[in-house]
Amino acid sequence: MTGRQGELPFEEGIDAILRDTADRIDELYRAASEPGARPPWVDLFDRIAGQTHMAPFNLMLADLQRPGARYIAFPDKWREIGRTVKPASIPIVVLWPFCPVRCAYELADTTGDPVDDALLDKVFGEPVEVRDGLIDRVARRALKEDRIDVKSVSLAATLAGDARAVPVDPTAKGKPIGPGWVVRVNSNLNTNAQFTTLVHELAHVYLGHLGGNGKKWPDRRPPQLDVREFEAEAVTYIVCKRFGLQSNSAEYLNGYLKEKTIEFVSHSAIARAAGRIEQHAR
Repeated sequence: MTGRQGELPFEEGIDAILRDTADRIDELYRAASEPGARPPWVDLFDRIAGQTHMAPFNLMLADLQRPGARYIAFPDKWREIGRTVKPASIPIVVLWPFCPVRCAYELADTTGDPVDDALLDKVFGEPVEVRDGLIDRVARRALKEDRIDVKSVSLAATLAGDARAVPVDPTAKGKPIGPGWVVRVNSNLNTNAQFTTLVHELAHVYLGHLGGNGKKWPDRRPPQLDVREFEAEAVTYIVCKRFGLQSNSAEYLNGYLKEKTIEFVSHSAIARAAGRIEQHAR
């Protein structure tokens, strides 16, 4: 922590640390993307999508500290399957609501009952429950918490949906009133396709492609279409897989990759956007 961060109020100090951490995450994965090698994001996205008991951003933080660790959990989760943390194990530090951090551990840090991949995948990778009213719930929370107005409208067969920012009145004073963004989803699609489209379009907003929203997400607008679409498809892949829903995002990801795409992709922004959408959907 720098001297300046030590002088900041607690919440601002944490925000500064998070921004620095996010930058370091992106630097790490960009540096690891060597020409001709298996891109690190392939396995990273699979690990994030496959462990539903922990938030996407925390799983990315864990990967930064313990690269490649497949099974990561808190001590109480390990106890559910008869395992305990070994003495003197080095913790994996992740974020936790209402307190700065919490300690997690990977499988190699634990001892106890024998386990196999099938059991671990079931315990840690059980899909998030898809409850009735999923799309309406996401839309309602996106509007209430983030000023995103989601509209279900009949669109042309060639358009699944879109997202745009609502112009701000430069003469208005005080806190903005009304929606800051509008997301449209084609009502002619089936329910699964509507949710996939909703996630993709919300991802563009939460990734900052259409401007920022204070401390909730930064304004980051990559000029390259391939970068924007790669990021949005990555969010869609992670969210849909965590809910056990089918999407074509895995196929689309490679289609958006160009020679320098990954140099501009923010893996931390992808994880945070996926986590925010999942929070609204739970």
